[in-house]
Amino acid sequence: MRRNKTPSYIVSFDKVILIAYCLLCLVGLITLLDISSVQSSMKYFYRQLVFLIISMITVVVILYTFNLEKLRVLSPYFVYLTIILLIIVLLKGSTVKGATRQLSLGFINFQPSVLARLALVFYFAHILDKKYDELVASNPPHFFTNFFALIVITGITFLLIIMERHLSTLIIGGLTLYAMLIYAGTKKRVLISLALIGIIAGVLILANGADYRKGRLTTYKKFSLFLRPEGEIKIEDSDYQVKESLTALSSGGLIGTGMAKGRAKHYYLPEARTDYVYTVIGEEWGFIGALIVFGLHCFLFFRCFRMANAQENRFLRFLGVGLAMNIFCNVLVNTGVAMSILPPTGNTLPFISYGGSALLIDSIALGMLLNISAQRRYV
Repeated sequence: MRRNKTPSYIVSFDKVILIAYCLLCLVGLITLLDISSVQSSMKYFYRQLVFLIISMITVVVILYTFNLEKLRVLSPYFVYLTIILLIIVLLKGSTVKGATRQLSLGFINFQPSVLARLALVFYFAHILDKKYDELVASNPPHFFTNFFALIVITGITFLLIIMERHLSTLIIGGLTLYAMLIYAGTKKRVLISLALIGIIAGVLILANGADYRKGRLTTYKKFSLFLRPEGEIKIEDSDYQVKESLTALSSGGLIGTGMAKGRAKHYYLPEARTDYVYTVIGEEWGFIGALIVFGLHCFLFFRCFRMANAQENRFLRFLGVGLAMNIFCNVLVNTGVAMSILPPTGNTLPFISYGGSALLIDSIALGMLLNISAQRRYV
């Protein structure tokens, strides 16, 4: 306890994590410049450049000035704040393509649901450390009693995200928190119970949700690597984006078409800057280029996971694993959708897709990971 009150300064941190982050951001900037150069305006590239500079400054500020151990007591209030923001979105947010999930702040469209994932990871790390002995000893009835507040807060947050029709964020957040429970040593019976609840909730959401979700599942069955039907496939208008994504990826071959011959960015793929940016990389840089980008994301995850797992402080260990999982689950969903391994859903590729708020929040997570990795000297 004495050390927490003693002034200190950082003597080293995991520079490999920082280098991997910078490389991914560079790939994203080059890809966005490539896309913007053939479309109607360069404003998206310039805006992303501005937010990249802001994000990198934020990473440095978090690395050198934050004390995550002291901030943990504020973790419930971070979640309360995101819940308030999610409610404001439902009341006054802008609706895009049938989904109300963002607040317009003039210079940026901010999605509180993405921030909610980060806040929940922070809150989970705090509670799992604080009640660790109860966690590892709890059977299902005791777990739902001992962690009632945690369950209620998470349930309210997820319910608001469902109402905003942001299913991809719900999936990524759910997988991240479930992975944290596994890592923390939760009993198998509790994990099975939570998995069953999640599966039942997912079925109910799909069965009673918006028609567009059912349409996406129908499209997925047509083009899935695993469920593709035999015989001739009837192409509908709703299948266009998935079909174009697979066409672009297949045309890339082993080494790609090159930036000069890329087809998808010429408005053939409507969401080329955001949801399907990995498709543009696969088409123009080929299988090798796409594999390198995915491999860089994997390397970043395993480096962060190994660093977090080596921490003596249990809270920082849980927090680091959760932050790493949050970023990597996002990567898996985005690339899975691009290759039709997963049903189509809207989410960005961390550090690469266009989107100022997503880049900033992912960079905040990266800054926290660097902060966890830092070695300090006390004076």
